[in-house]
Amino acid sequence: MKKQSILSLALLLFFQYTIIAQSPVPLAGQVRNRLGEAVRNAMVTLSPEGQAPGATTRTDSEGRFVLTAAPGRYELRVALPGYSPNVRQVAVSGAAAPIEIVLEPATVAETITVTAGRAEMRLADAPASVSVLTSRDVRNAAAQTLDDLLRQVPGFSLFRRTSSIVANPTTQGVSLRGAGASGASRTLVLSDGIPLNDAFGGWVYWDRVPRASIDQIEIVRGGSSDLYGSDALSGVINLRTQPPTRLIDLDLSYGSRGTQDATFFASEKWKGFSASVSGESLFTNGYFIIPPELRGLADQEAASDHRALALRLQQDWSPTASLFARGALFDEDRQNGTVIQRNDTTTESLAVGGRFRTRDGSNWNLAVFGNQQRFHQNFTAVAAGRNSEALTRLQFVPSRDAGASLNWSRLSFERHLFVAGFDVRGVRGTSDETVFVAGRPTTFVSAGGRQRRAGFFAQDILQLASRLTLTLSGRYDNWRDSSAASVERTLATGAVRPRFFAPRSEEAFSPRINLAYAVRPQVTLRAAAYRAFRAPTLNELYRSFRVGDTQTLANAALNAERLTGGEIGAAFAPARIFNARLTTFWTETNNPISNFTLTVTPALITRERRNLGRTRARGLEAEADLNVSDRWRITAGYLLVDAIVRRAPQDASLVGQRLPQVPRHLFTLQTVYSNPRIITAAIQFRATGRQFDDDQNRLPLGSFALIDASVSRPLTRNVDLFFSVQNLLDERFIVARTPIENIGMPRLVRGGLRFRWER
Repeated sequence: MKKQSILSLALLLFFQYTIIAQSPVPLAGQVRNRLGEAVRNAMVTLSPEGQAPGATTRTDSEGRFVLTAAPGRYELRVALPGYSPNVRQVAVSGAAAPIEIVLEPATVAETITVTAGRAEMRLADAPASVSVLTSRDVRNAAAQTLDDLLRQVPGFSLFRRTSSIVANPTTQGVSLRGAGASGASRTLVLSDGIPLNDAFGGWVYWDRVPRASIDQIEIVRGGSSDLYGSDALSGVINLRTQPPTRLIDLDLSYGSRGTQDATFFASEKWKGFSASVSGESLFTNGYFIIPPELRGLADQEAASDHRALALRLQQDWSPTASLFARGALFDEDRQNGTVIQRNDTTTESLAVGGRFRTRDGSNWNLAVFGNQQRFHQNFTAVAAGRNSEALTRLQFVPSRDAGASLNWSRLSFERHLFVAGFDVRGVRGTSDETVFVAGRPTTFVSAGGRQRRAGFFAQDILQLASRLTLTLSGRYDNWRDSSAASVERTLATGAVRPRFFAPRSEEAFSPRINLAYAVRPQVTLRAAAYRAFRAPTLNELYRSFRVGDTQTLANAALNAERLTGGEIGAAFAPARIFNARLTTFWTETNNPISNFTLTVTPALITRERRNLGRTRARGLEAEADLNVSDRWRITAGYLLVDAIVRRAPQDASLVGQRLPQVPRHLFTLQTVYSNPRIITAAIQFRATGRQFDDDQNRLPLGSFALIDASVSRPLTRNVDLFFSVQNLLDERFIVARTPIENIGMPRLVRGGLRFRWER
C-alpha cells in the first residue's frame, strides 16, 4: 500500500510537471533603434525552429511586445519597413528576462516587394525596376493626394500636369517611362492586388484609397504584361494597405482656399478575427485654372469634394490561411473651372478572397471583385472673351465590372520559384449623351458595349548559380468586344439611326526574360527584354468628349497597342547608408492610340482617337538613396527620355515629333530630417522639362520647378501638430492648352493634428 502511494505521488508529480512544461508562458521584449528610441508598430513573429510562422503581434507606442508560447526553442523575427529585419534564436521559459532588440536602418535592397514577381521577394532580387514608397514617405510629404505624391517618382506622368484636387478624372490616365500619357492609363494601378483602373475608361480615381490606410506603394517600371496583361503596358503601381492591428490613426487639417481634409485608419483584432475601417473626406474651393489675363465671367474656381470609406474583415485560421471581405464606397463632386461645367462620380465596390498554404509548400491567393459606377459630366462651349458659355452636352455613363484572379507560387528544389495563375475581368458600360445646340437639346446619343478580358501566366525565377539568376515568364491574353452599338435619336422628329458593331476578338502573347548577375554583394547587373500590350477601353471605342475648345471623337475600329522593349541596369550599395540604381531603356510601341488632329479652326479643334503607327521611347533612369545619419535622409531621381513618333502613315508630318505629355527631363529631390521626439521636417523638389499638349507639337508646355515642404512636432505621446505647403514659392506654371492656357496649383498651405493610438 505504501509503495502504491509513493508510485501514485510520483505519477501525479510527473503529470503536473508535464502540464506546466507545456503550458504557454509569456515572452516579453522591447524594440528600439540605434538612438535608443522606441520603435512602434514593428511586426514580431515567434516561430518554432524549422516550422511555419507562429504567433505574431506588433509593438506598442513604447516599442514593447508580449507573446505567449509553450517552453522551448524558437526563432524570433522583428520587422518594420525602413529597418533591416532582426532574426534571433530565443528560449521561452517562465523565468526569461525581457528581450532587448535594436533595429538597424534598412538598405533599399532589403525592402520586401510582391508586385514585381507576384510573390514576396527582396527588392534586390526583383526581376524588374522597382521603387518603393512607405507609409512614412506618405506622412512626410506635403501632398494631399496620391497622384501628387507619386510625381516625386521619376517617370510618373499623367495625361495632364494638373493635380487630381481640381482635375477632371478623365485626365487621370497614368503612364511610366515616356510611354505617352492619355485619358486611358498605360500603367496598371492596383489596390492590394485588385485593379483600380476605371473599367470603362482606364483612368484612375486616386482618392478611392484613403491616404491613412497606405502601408506601402510599389512602382514597377517597364512592360509588365507578362504577369498582369492589358493596362500594364508601361508598368504597375500597387497601393498596399496597412495590415490589421490594434490601431487608430487620424489626420485632420484645414488650409487655404477653404480646404478641409480628414483621413483615418482604425483596426482591431480578436484572436484570429480582425476588422479595419478607413476613410477620407476632402473639400476645397479650389482655384482658377485660367490665368487672370485670359479670365472672363464664365470662369470660376475649380472646386472639388470627395468622400471614401472602406471596411475590411479578415479571419486568420493560422499564419498560412485566411479569408477576407472588403467593401468600399466612393463619391466625388467637381466644378471644372466654369460656371456650368461639372462632373460627379459614385462607386460601390466589393471584394472577397483568401490565401492559404498547402503541405507541399504551395502558396495560393484568390480574389473575386465587382464594381458599380455612375459618372455624370456637363460639356460647354466658352465664347471668345470667356464672358459666356453654352451647354453642348449632358453625359451619363453607367458601368459595371466584375473579375477574379488566382495566383499560385512555390519554391522547388531550392532553385526555382514558380509563379502561375490566371485572371478575368468583364465590363459593361454605355455613354448616354444629350446634345445641345443654341441652348436647346436636339439629339440623344447612346453608345457602348461589353468587353471581356482573360489571361493566364507562368513564371520561373531560376537560380543558375550563386550569383546568377534567370527569370522567364510569359502570358497569353484574349479579349472580346461584343454587344456594341451606337444609337442616335433626333428629339424633334423621333427619328432613330442605329449603328451596330460586329463582335470582335483579339489575343496577345507577352513574354519576358530577365538576367541578373551579382558582380559582388554590393553591385548587381541586370538585363531584360519583354513584350507588352494594351487593349482599347470602351471609352476610347465609343465615347466622345469635349474639353474647352477641343472635341475628341471615339473610334470603334481601334486595335490594341503592342510594345517591344528592353533595359539594362545596375544597382550599387557600396555602403549601408547609400544605394543607387541606374537603368537605360528602349521601347517601341506599334499602333499606339493617340488623339489625332483632324481640323483646327479658331472656334474648335477636332480630334479623333486613332492607331498612330509606331512610337519610340528611350532614355536613362537614375535613383539614389542616402542615409546621412539616423536622422537625415536624402533621395533623388532623374529621368531622361527621348519619346518621338517613328512612323505615322496617316500623317507623315508627325514623324519625328515628340509624344504629347512627355517631358524630356524630370528631376526630383527629397530631404527628410526626423527626430520623432522633437521635430520631423521634409522638403520635396521637382523640376519638369518642356513638353507638348498636342500631337503636332503646336501647343508647348514650358518647364517649371516646384518646392513642397512639411514639418511636424509631437504635442503628446499620441498627438502631433503638422504644417505643410505645396508650391512654396507660388510658382506659376502651365499644365494644359485646350488651346487656352490652364495653370497649375498655386501655393496651398494647410495645418492640422495627427492622432495615433496603439494597443
